[in-house]
Amino acid sequence: MFVTIVVTAVIVVVALAIIAVVAVGMNGAMADKAPELADVMANTARHLNGDAEPPKVLVDLFEEIPELRPSARSADSASAVRPSPAPASDRR
Repeated sequence: MFVTIVVTAVIVVVALAIIAVVAVGMNGAMADKAPELADVMANTARHLNGDAEPPKVLVDLFEEIPELRPSARSADSASAVRPSPAPASDRR
């Protein structure tokens, strides 16, 4: 029960933070009072929308992670497994 409450609280906090980022980043009410914060929030909003390039550090991190398993398309058994056709009684 306690874990459920904590997880719910974390989800609500994250949702509120995202709403605040988007609202301030879109020249909301706080943009005039804190222009530096508004610039940071606008940049964050661009990243959340997928409009900005990912940070180089993040790209480098993902390039360093080795691929643990090959693609399923390249598996030797992928071409051998085919869905079985439906029996004639199921066809109309």
